[in-house]
Amino acid sequence: GQLPVVVGRNGIAEGLIVVGDEPRDGWDDTISQLGARGTDIVVLTGDDKEATDFFKRHDAVTHVFATVPPEGKTATIRQLKSDGQVVMVGDGTNDAPALAAADLGISLGGGKALAADIAIVDNDIRSVETAFDLAGAARRRVKQNNLLAFSYNGIALAALAVGFFNPLTAAAAVIAGGGLIAVNTRRKLIG
Repeated sequence: GQLPVVVGRNGIAEGLIVVGDEPRDGWDDTISQLGARGTDIVVLTGDDKEATDFFKRHDAVTHVFATVPPEGKTATIRQLKSDGQVVMVGDGTNDAPALAAADLGISLGGGKALAADIAIVDNDIRSVETAFDLAGAARRRVKQNNLLAFSYNGIALAALAVGFFNPLTAAAAVIAGGGLIAVNTRRKLIG
């Protein structure tokens, strides 16, 4: 997965430089922890197969697609979405279309953050797990708030049906209940 470059002067080779990408610090732990949550890890890269072989040996990685051009990444994301929700984590400007095509796009710094739903500005892959935690907390809060809203509205409508409230009072109670739930959500997310 390394690219050798011969360096010379006046037509004579004087040295060899080997160029290649190094995996990000923390990639192994991040992939392991996401895999332990039951997440299928798919590596989708424009790099050649030799540069991605180490991913194939990782227990949490289910598939590795190498030498994929940007339009191929977007097509692959769309295909994967037919099996369930897809989160795309990208770090290159050529990842922007795939980030936009995913259910949730996470950008690791740089200018392609506009195409992503979440931008990790410190460029640290370990922050991806934090993004998953925050998304899970937000989902739980939305479910809780919906349950509270349905319960509150159900009680208000039942009170209206039995004549405890007049229609104007019931409407105000339903609106106030929604407002209280929204305040609760905002306070919880900020605090």
